[in-house]
Amino acid sequence: MRRLLQVQEEADLLKGGLDRFSFLWQSDRAAVMKDFLKYSRQLGPEELEAEEAPPTLKDFHREIECLSRLRTDVTQLDDVVVLHSWLQVDLRPFRDSLLSVLHDWRHMYTTYLLSAVSDSFHQVIQHGEEESSSSSRFPLTETVLLLEAAGVKLPEHLAAQLQ
Repeated sequence: MRRLLQVQEEADLLKGGLDRFSFLWQSDRAAVMKDFLKYSRQLGPEELEAEEAPPTLKDFHREIECLSRLRTDVTQLDDVVVLHSWLQVDLRPFRDSLLSVLHDWRHMYTTYLLSAVSDSFHQVIQHGEEESSSSSRFPLTETVLLLEAAGVKLPEHLAAQLQ
C-alpha cells in the first residue's frame, strides 16, 4: 500500500508539472481571441472594466512567440516517465494532442494576420497605396515579415502579387 501511495504522490507531481499547459485546452479560443482583439491581451476575472486597446503587431508577435516557446517545451517532454521505478507513463499521446492544440492556437493568430494582409493588399489594389495605408490596420510589409518569421507561407496568389 505504501508503494501505491508513493506512486500516487509522484503522479500528482507529474500532473502538477503538466498543469501549466492546461489553459490551452480549458480556455475558449474564440473568447480569448475576442478579448485579445479588444484589449490586446486576455483579461483576468477581476478586470471587468478594462480599457479597450486593440492589439498591435507587437502584441501578435508576443502571442505567437509565447506559443512557440510552449511548443518547444512540449516537444522536449519525455516520451515515457517511470514513476517510483515501476510505473511507466507514456506521455506521447498527451504530447501529440497538446502539439495539435498549440497548432490550433497559433493558427488562430496567424490566420487573423493573414486575413489582414489579404485585406490590405486588396485595398492597395482598389484604392492605391496612399489611401489604403491610412485605412489599413497593420502595416503590410511588417505583417508579411511577421508571418514569414512565424513560418506561415503566404498563399501563392498573394505571394506572387506582393513581389
